[in-house]
Amino acid sequence: MDTILISPYFFGYPMEIKKALEARGRSVAWFDNRPADDTLTKGLARLSPKLVERKSATYFDAIIAEAKWHDVRDVLVIKGEALSVESIKRMRAALPDARFTLYFWDSYRNMPAGSEQKVDLFDRAFSFDLEDVKADPRLVYQPLFYVGSFAEMEEVDRDIDILFVGTAHSDRVAVLERVAAAVPPKYKFRKVLYARSRWLHRLQRILSPTYRRTPESDFIFEPMPKAEVQHLVARSKAVLDIERAIQTGFTIRTVEMLGAARKLVTTNEWIMQADFYDPQNQLYVNRDAPVIDPAFLESGWLPQSDAVLKRYSLSGWLDVVLG
Repeated sequence: MDTILISPYFFGYPMEIKKALEARGRSVAWFDNRPADDTLTKGLARLSPKLVERKSATYFDAIIAEAKWHDVRDVLVIKGEALSVESIKRMRAALPDARFTLYFWDSYRNMPAGSEQKVDLFDRAFSFDLEDVKADPRLVYQPLFYVGSFAEMEEVDRDIDILFVGTAHSDRVAVLERVAAAVPPKYKFRKVLYARSRWLHRLQRILSPTYRRTPESDFIFEPMPKAEVQHLVARSKAVLDIERAIQTGFTIRTVEMLGAARKLVTTNEWIMQADFYDPQNQLYVNRDAPVIDPAFLESGWLPQSDAVLKRYSLSGWLDVVLG
């Protein structure tokens, strides 16, 4: 292997990155950025990394022991949630000729405390979060990407006016309830909420009136396959994006809609500063008091330039991050 990719699994996107790098002639080994993928380990890695520090160190030391026998030219770390400063130092010592690149597809405000301490240990560091880049001059702004399959979707009848597919976290269920009330009556709004844990979902239904008011049929408990997501997007005229309120970066769903040539309704007001923004294609709505103009849903998609589509493709992302 000549390239090491360390990242969260995140609905199969690391495999898309790996496949794209292999198409460029790279030999790629992917490793999760946490020592295990169970709910407890994921929660501790984010909220209290010290509690999984020993387990994480053993996990990454095994990766280092294997990697040092290979001519590794690039180590790309995406987020690196459980990857400690000490493990990064050991990895750099074992791979002195490798270039180390860090990419945050989350904001400092939603990552473990001390994540910013890792930046100086990398040759280059990027972030998708606009405010983090403004506050930390060590970071270079680089938005997320869309994979090629979103630009090659099947042509089907568009029987869904607005679609939401995403994880049920933070205030999303409450925002969805407000958006649903704002959708004009003649338009079809389809919601698919992924709940990571059945026991947590049951608890939320006990504690939250909003969860109780949301039909159980809107929830799924296994990640939806990418092909199924793309089929729903193909059927849709517009897709709803609800970012975490503590983030300013554009979600991957936002960028995917550029590739898919689908209109976007988003609660992220930073959309109006994007270089691809056009009010005919993207509609900002206030998450607390959304208003959806029927004229937006009735108008067509304004095609994007080849330069914009290239810049936000996975290939364009790789050209910058590993260029």
